[in-house]
Amino acid sequence: MERELARLPKGEQVAGTPTADIHKRCFSLFKEEYKDTTYSTILETWKEAKELENMGGTLAQRQQLFDKTKRNLNHTFTALSKAHGFEGTYLLAGRVVNQDGGLGHVFMTPGAERFFAERCRAGDDEIIGHFKAHV
Repeated sequence: MERELARLPKGEQVAGTPTADIHKRCFSLFKEEYKDTTYSTILETWKEAKELENMGGTLAQRQQLFDKTKRNLNHTFTALSKAHGFEGTYLLAGRVVNQDGGLGHVFMTPGAERFFAERCRAGDDEIIGHFKAHV
């Protein structure tokens, strides 16, 4: 909260618990500061990080979190590719050996398609296997 309060103009002191109006002003200033880098992406990443902090739970819950994270990353990479011409690839895998056997994913934007096949001489399943062995 201290970082958000620091966005307020100099001289504005907040004593005690900030009011709802102060929260609104801080959020407005946050959105204004990060409008070019899409503040919503920052908030979504923060939310995912909080979810990862509370990780654990059942296998189904881990699968759901993995799938949600994968969808969000796919969307982010695709949006960056379309909007700014940024190309990329990522690997995502669970690192809990006895639980995360099926949690593996590789993604490539259109400009990076076949990157692992051509540069690493490995298909998607093979590159995920190498990555899981690494983590």
